[in-house]
Amino acid sequence: MELRCFSKAAVIIGTSFAPFYSSATSFELPIWKSEAEERGYILPKAFGISVGYMRVEQGINVDSISFDGLKTPEITIPGIPPTVIPEQPIPAELIGIETSPGFQRSDVFTLRADMWLFPFLNFYAIAGKISGYSETNISVDIGGRDLEDIQDEKFLLDLDGNMYGGGLVLAGGYKEWFTIIDASYTKTNLTVIEGGIDSIVITPRLGYDFTNHGMPIRVWGGAQYQNIQQTLKGKISDLELPSALEGLLGFVNSDDEGRFIVEQSLANEWNAVVGFNYVINPSFNIIGEFGFGDRQSALISLDTRF
Repeated sequence: MELRCFSKAAVIIGTSFAPFYSSATSFELPIWKSEAEERGYILPKAFGISVGYMRVEQGINVDSISFDGLKTPEITIPGIPPTVIPEQPIPAELIGIETSPGFQRSDVFTLRADMWLFPFLNFYAIAGKISGYSETNISVDIGGRDLEDIQDEKFLLDLDGNMYGGGLVLAGGYKEWFTIIDASYTKTNLTVIEGGIDSIVITPRLGYDFTNHGMPIRVWGGAQYQNIQQTLKGKISDLELPSALEGLLGFVNSDDEGRFIVEQSLANEWNAVVGFNYVINPSFNIIGEFGFGDRQSALISLDTRF
């Protein structure tokens, strides 16, 4: 959704440089800046802020769906005297649910602040807003008997929330070639439903810097690893359910205390990425990155350095 995550290589492109270990005569950031510049390396300014937008579409696995707190309403059977059947709890294991592979789409707006501690090491903090949904098909049985009206029905969950986290970037290179590795952890707290999304994203990239050839652009390709775990929960009455399932759960959720718990993970952890960094001037860059394969993504951001 997590989108993601959410790594931006812009702040480290152009730092083609291998680390060395000599003392600086005065403190400055990044540390060993003077030594790097004496060796001919052109470094970005130490601090940066960027705003970005990213859209991600990918497959998901629904590891489990369960319901809790269900009970039938009190039933009165007419007669003399009338027969009253009190409300009855429904054991959670009585309702079986099968799921098919699903789909998730997320739109993420981010604000990111970073600092180059060394010419080869950058730390950043990131926060943002995520909106989107996950969708899968479910089939329901009660007590081992399939319900004909609730087979292969769409199950939709809103994934709106606030995201925050941080990460680091390692950079190095030789002449116009550079390599970068971005690793981040983010947490998303959902607002429409309860629960959260934990995301670990690692992105190794290899690129080429055209700026020494009179073109203000750098390009790269690489791969992205995402480990995302989603625990989604809340009241059943807050869900948008297909009519057949809504009718069933409405009957066994008579006091509106029934709850759901959904565990989801990504269908595929790796995908390919390509990107570019267009240098407007030493203080501003436009960054774009696109993901292909089982996870498709598009990122655009504006980075300013000072």
